[in-house]
Amino acid sequence: MVELILLQPEDRERFIKDNQWAFRYGALAEFGKRNDQFEEGNEIIARQTIENCIDQGTAYRIWQNGQKAGGGRCKY
Repeated sequence: MVELILLQPEDRERFIKDNQWAFRYGALAEFGKRNDQFEEGNEIIARQTIENCIDQGTAYRIWQNGQKAGGGRCKY
């Protein structure tokens, strides 16, 4: 069973880190090496980009079978 659960304030920091990891993993898996598409240090997506998404929209965690799955989902 897959559910979208509204992001809770106490999960915000982990959500940001999980999304950065997911973007970094996906880009490196796809391209196989670092490139000049990094927004911030070694991150494909900057912390500020994710925070803007959370603050200006509605952020959800993806849960599957009662456990967090993926890097999250942000919807404007």
